[in-house]
Amino acid sequence: MEEYLFYVTISCLTIASPGPGVLLTLTNSLTYGLKNALPGILGVTLGMGGISIIAASSVGAIISSSAWMMNVVKLMGAAYLIYLGLKLLRSKPKLQNNLNEITHSEYTPSVIARFRQGFFISMLNPKPIVFFMALFPQFIKADQPFVPQFTLLASTFCALVFLIHFTYGYIATSARQKVSLGRGFLIVNRIGGVVFICFSAALIFSINFSLMVDSV
Repeated sequence: MEEYLFYVTISCLTIASPGPGVLLTLTNSLTYGLKNALPGILGVTLGMGGISIIAASSVGAIISSSAWMMNVVKLMGAAYLIYLGLKLLRSKPKLQNNLNEITHSEYTPSVIARFRQGFFISMLNPKPIVFFMALFPQFIKADQPFVPQFTLLASTFCALVFLIHFTYGYIATSARQKVSLGRGFLIVNRIGGVVFICFSAALIFSINFSLMVDSV
């Protein structure tokens, strides 16, 4: 029980730390409200579930042990973050006569689009793979069946992802009235876009391109 509580504590600190997924939840919640941010939160959660399965399989071992494969994942993640960043920078909310009302039909992405953003922002982030590869073995007991232990750890992590992101979304939505005017939304989107691009730049700078060239 103590080991499980320790795992929950480490997981909470990891999930709550600033990253692309947290930024997406905050941006969506501030821009669209908590209800409309839920598909993205669910996408982030299921994406993490997919990452946990990959990390527990031989695929995760191959990716984490191959510098070339890890660089490819980083490059794909960086490209996706740049795409999201540019999309936020170019977005322009359309206002009704009441300046506090956004035309959601023309501005809010579809449910599928918001889910897809959250899912891919998790799946294309190399850090969770390394995290799971390093974390899971510490809490898996060799003398007990693997599948039940893995299921408990992975489902716990996914549940924590949803709860923590939901909390972030609730807090952001509560503060939404302070940035409810069109200019406020533009500022939120601009900041979010710049931060997404900064995350992508950090990923690109961490790539060892010489290894990729040498392996071709």
